[in-house]
Amino acid sequence: MDENLVDKDGNPIKLIPKANQNQQGNYYQKWLDSDKTKFEPTPEDIKCELQLSALDVWEPLKYEFDLGHFKKQIKAYDDKWVPYLRREGVVNNREGLCLMGMPGDDYNDGLSMPEARRRHGRKLDECDFNAPTQLYKDLTSLHEMLDFFQPLGRTMLVNTHAGGWFPPHKDNPQLTRSTFRIVAFLSRATQHDAYEWEMAGQKWPITPGKAYYVDTRKTHRTHSWFNNSIHLVVNVPKTWENVMKLMSVTQNY
Repeated sequence: MDENLVDKDGNPIKLIPKANQNQQGNYYQKWLDSDKTKFEPTPEDIKCELQLSALDVWEPLKYEFDLGHFKKQIKAYDDKWVPYLRREGVVNNREGLCLMGMPGDDYNDGLSMPEARRRHGRKLDECDFNAPTQLYKDLTSLHEMLDFFQPLGRTMLVNTHAGGWFPPHKDNPQLTRSTFRIVAFLSRATQHDAYEWEMAGQKWPITPGKAYYVDTRKTHRTHSWFNNSIHLVVNVPKTWENVMKLMSVTQNY
């Protein structure tokens, strides 16, 4: 049995085709082929992006999570992690769980955008994932930060095991992006010697239990040297109110 083609219960995994970078990155052609106004930033976009640009690309926030408390709460889901975006012809040791999904989603739905789009048969926006799952409700150790920014967009836990990685990429680099991202590191196996997050040409220091505003529009990649490197990815709707909230919880304001 090829463990890369089946889940933990032996069920076949629906593999996603390899990414077509020429097609995905052709913003000019997308602009030509669509309603051009949706590619043009609004005054709200511009003022939010200008204010966010005053922050570092890796900005520590005031939140500090109790890793022991989180570990006790996530233990109930030890056997429930699902493969994260398995692509054809690619071996990658990553799993995930969903905290904020589409209405009706459970903890094992709506992880990566390509998987969610295929499941729903249409294009989706990060803000469409606005329904808390049971996992969200169970992880009260994360509620102080998550509840502060509600309503949220697509939010998930990613568990990268030894050898797992994300290739160099940018997330929604347009000024018209609908969300910005907060990333929190929730296991000891995310400390600097165990897990690497490289962005804008340098490796960034990680403190387990800390949350960061991360400008994921910049090219970034990750790699795990140990099992159970768990991090939380939060898509926060890009509104002026949420930008002001973010500014209020930066560690070095």
